[in-house]
Amino acid sequence: MNEGRSETAQTDKEQPRSQSGSLLVTFIGGALLGASAMWTGLELQGTPQGMSMPAQQGGMAHETKAANIVAVDDWAARPTLDTAVYRDPGAGWNLNIITTNFTFDAQSAGLENVEGHGHAHVYVNGVKLGRVYGAWHHIGALPLGENEVTVSLYANDHSALASDGLKITSTSTVIVEQ
Repeated sequence: MNEGRSETAQTDKEQPRSQSGSLLVTFIGGALLGASAMWTGLELQGTPQGMSMPAQQGGMAHETKAANIVAVDDWAARPTLDTAVYRDPGAGWNLNIITTNFTFDAQSAGLENVEGHGHAHVYVNGVKLGRVYGAWHHIGALPLGENEVTVSLYANDHSALASDGLKITSTSTVIVEQ
């Protein structure tokens, strides 16, 4: 009979769980779920004014270099830029980046500049979405009201391209109604 009690006593006295360990696991799990919900919500509804998402910023080194400007005034053929935004039949919007005298060159990103080669940056309402290496880019859902979709051209070394002292930029306005 004593043996039964000792087994029961061992079962009742399982190793105590650390409350701080359980709290840490709960905290991390909640943080991950909350971050996931925030990123998904921002992607679907747009980023609130004044808030930037780190993935959209392109990193410190890139942003520091982006302050440099490459003048295209003496190039044989100056790049031009225009944009058009179309509603995507599935969801979101399709941005068409229309250039002349410019080649999107993903393979040379971060390397030496080549006249007429580089990439573009896409911004929605002043918030950078990222780099683009082609004529088309999908944009997720936009918030209700007037939205500005801006594209700027950049050289391989991430310097902004400028013509006549002005950054080569095109902005399209998209009005989202309910």
